[in-house]
Amino acid sequence: MSKMNYWTDKWDLHEDICPCDVHFNDWIAATGQRGKLIYHFGTGTHHVVGVEQAKNGTGNAVVAITASIEEYQAYIKLVTENAQVAKSYLAYFGDIYLTNPRLLPDFDIVTMVHLCEFFFPNTDSAEYGGLNDRQVLDLFTDKTRSGGHIVFYTKSMGAERTMQIIPEWEKAKPVERVGEFKTLLIYRKK
Repeated sequence: MSKMNYWTDKWDLHEDICPCDVHFNDWIAATGQRGKLIYHFGTGTHHVVGVEQAKNGTGNAVVAITASIEEYQAYIKLVTENAQVAKSYLAYFGDIYLTNPRLLPDFDIVTMVHLCEFFFPNTDSAEYGGLNDRQVLDLFTDKTRSGGHIVFYTKSMGAERTMQIIPEWEKAKPVERVGEFKTLLIYRKK
């Protein structure tokens, strides 16, 4: 058995460094998204997406993944001290490249804001058994309900590689580009 790949760093909230989570919450507010089930790729120690969606009265619920032990520990502390956040925000620790679609519900909104950022050299090896970035995107596209949204971050560390994947993905999957919002690129599943 091989050890799980995990991120040995953490992301604190610094809008000037990584504003995607703040911009995502702004997009939710600007477009009036209510009662949605959201999958969020990357929590940060700030957990700003989960916390905002738990507190803003929209009735949105968030499932988020982190591969950072520190970010997951911050989640445990957060919900231990604020049980109301735990009612609509669930963060779990794992490697997104090991995602099993049978363990996930269908989502209304999926953020792929950190696509192409955390792929390790062994990720898609036979021994490790992980997906590649395109396979992750396909999996979460399949787990997005018709009419739902898939959101990318145009300033991420992996944005250049993500933008190389998107044209082929657009042709293969029933998606359409809706537009941009601040640093986000928004797609809708047909």
